[in-house]
Parts: sequence; structure tokens; C-alpha cells
Amino acid sequence: MKNIIRVLLIAIIALLFHTAAASAKAADDAKSFFSSAEVKFGNGDYQGAITDDNKAIELDPLFSDAYSSRAAAKFRMGDKVGAIADYTKAIELDPKSVEALNNRGTAKSEIGDKQGAIVDYTRVIELDPSFVPAYINRAAEKLDLGDKPGVIADLLVAAKLGDLGAQQWLSNNGVSGW
Repeated sequence: MKNIIRVLLIAIIALLFHTAAASAKAADDAKSFFSSAEVKFGNGDYQGAITDDNKAIELDPLFSDAYSSRAAAKFRMGDKVGAIADYTKAIELDPKSVEALNNRGTAKSEIGDKQGAIVDYTRVIELDPSFVPAYINRAAEKLDLGDKPGVIADLLVAAKLGDLGAQQWLSNNGVSGW
């Protein structure tokens, strides 16, 4: 009986080591596919990037950067709704990803969801008050909505953070101090 228990225990331990090793290999493979997707994206091969990101996600469903990467490729291919879905998943996995939030805001803006975009840009600013693109993007949405005081408020912050475009816009539009 002791021998049977010992054999079972050894088998369980071996299985645990094998599972851990397989999991580590899958994570490494997922990173390889992700890296390949990034290269393909940079070369304008968006469909190839999506294919590799799909493989990365299949190997590691919790790989938030792969969802963001796939979202960017979908966005470039014109699939704004698909991009929003992937950015949303990336944000679920990494709620503090300012890049995913900012990019989802851009995708929302592209489909006409100005208020949704503003919500995303505001969340980015809450997470990282020095992230200038969120102020610029939120100002653009506010401008489209006719909220000139809101535009000025956001561009003043961006200008104080050193954005030359914001400084120029404020100066051209008669906002004192620029």
C-alpha cells in the first residue's frame, strides 16, 4: 500500500512539473507570436498581425498587450467596433492601461461615440495626469460638441505640460498667456 501511495505521489508531482513547464512554454510562445505581430503591424501587414495576435491570445488568454495589438490592427483595417471590443478586453485584463484606454477613446470617437470617448480620455487623465494625448483628444471631442470652455481648459493643461500644438491653438484663439 505504501508503494502505491508513493507511486501516485510521484506521478502527481511529475504531472505538476509538466503542467508548469507547458504553461511557461505557452507563455513564451505567446510572446513570440506577439513580437511577430508587432513586426507585421510595423510593416503594414495588419492581417498578418491579427493572425499572430490570435495565436498569442489562444496560447495566453490573459495577455492584455496581445488584445491591444490586435485592436490596433483591426482599427487600421477599418474594423472600429472590433477594435473597441479588443481594447475593452485589454482594459478588463489591465484596468490601468492608459494606452488601451486612450486608443479605445479614439475608436469610440471614430464611430461617433463622443461621450464614450470623453469618458475614456477622462479615465486616462485620472490614471496619468501627465498623459498629454488624452487632454488633446478630449479637447477635440469637446470642440466637436461645442464646449469651448472645456476645450480651453484641456488645452491649457496640455500647454502647461509642454505641448506646442496646444500652446499655438491657445495663442491663435486669443487665450491670454500664450
